[in-house]
Amino acid sequence: MTWANMDTAAPGLGAAGRRLLKADGMGVAYLATVRKDGGPRVHPVMPVLADGSLFVFVVSLGWKYRDLLRDGRYALHSSASPEDGEEFYITGPALPIHLSETRQRVRDASGGRLGGHDFEALFELGVERALHTRWVGWGTPEIRPEFVKWSSAAS
Repeated sequence: MTWANMDTAAPGLGAAGRRLLKADGMGVAYLATVRKDGGPRVHPVMPVLADGSLFVFVVSLGWKYRDLLRDGRYALHSSASPEDGEEFYITGPALPIHLSETRQRVRDASGGRLGGHDFEALFELGVERALHTRWVGWGTPEIRPEFVKWSSAAS
């Protein structure tokens, strides 16, 4: 499933994700990958939405690249909003993208900030699950989370 599939099925969720991930190559989110021993590894990345899909460039010399090639499962979490702790989280499969046309479209969507080097490998992040958390009563004793969840299995 692509970002566009999730956005069509749950438009409010897609809008929250776009805003919180700052998916124009300017925002920083945290990509969790699976190490060879099965443990988690977390890396900062700059997600980019282009052509209805979510992408990340990763350094092909690094561990996250090796992790994604070996075991494409990932989780991506936005930085929490400092104003109200609002968060966005997605999981799914990461697929390596080798098409130069797609790479250029993603590079363009990032304003040319990302993807300009040969060592930047491109991955499309498929979306299987998404979670948007909004904290009601932020900064008060009555604080409580409100969740909006989506799963491709339920669609």
